[in-house]
Amino acid sequence: MGSRAAQISLTAVALLIGLLLVAQLRSQARPTEISSLSAQDLSTLIEQLSDRNRELRASVTDAQEQLREYRVAEAQGQSALDVSREDLRRIVAFGGLGGVEGQGIVVSVDGDLDPIAVNDLLNELRNAGAEAIAVDQVRITARSVCVQGTDSLAIDGTSVGRSFTIRAVGDPAGLLAALQRPGGIISQLKLFVSATIDVLQSSQVIIPATTADLTPKVAQTTQ
Repeated sequence: MGSRAAQISLTAVALLIGLLLVAQLRSQARPTEISSLSAQDLSTLIEQLSDRNRELRASVTDAQEQLREYRVAEAQGQSALDVSREDLRRIVAFGGLGGVEGQGIVVSVDGDLDPIAVNDLLNELRNAGAEAIAVDQVRITARSVCVQGTDSLAIDGTSVGRSFTIRAVGDPAGLLAALQRPGGIISQLKLFVSATIDVLQSSQVIIPATTADLTPKVAQTTQ
């Protein structure tokens, strides 16, 4: 919309310059019986033409400056639009509505974990700075929580089997250290559940977008 308005303004300014130039030519080309004019009349005519030329040159200069300002404004507006689009893309991606990829870790789980254990693992990753997390193909968002379903664990309405994979994008060394530190979440889980939990760093972890509806049901934006 801003680009369209700028193009219209540029066209209007260009048209104005053209009209001023035509007016100048017509003014200078107006037929006059020079030979019938007195010296005083000729002097007055020359002075009028000089004043008119100065006015036209000033108008052309003003129009050209306005044209330059429109061009600068159009370029700046496009730059601001590009920045806004990139910011929106990042918000959408890291809010869960878009897929992301990057370095991180892959946690392979095989065993009898209950919902509390899974949620503890996810919270530990969040606290360690994970920028995006997925359990198998389920994107973990701020609303996601593991619960006990009828036959298996479930996250956002999707069943999670006895064996599953947690992928997290973030600093690989930091995430790995958080999970494997002495007395950390993996050490604690080994005391209470029968499961194998392996953690590997990865240079490319792919996290899908969520399929859940994240539209607020009660909350509204404030001015």
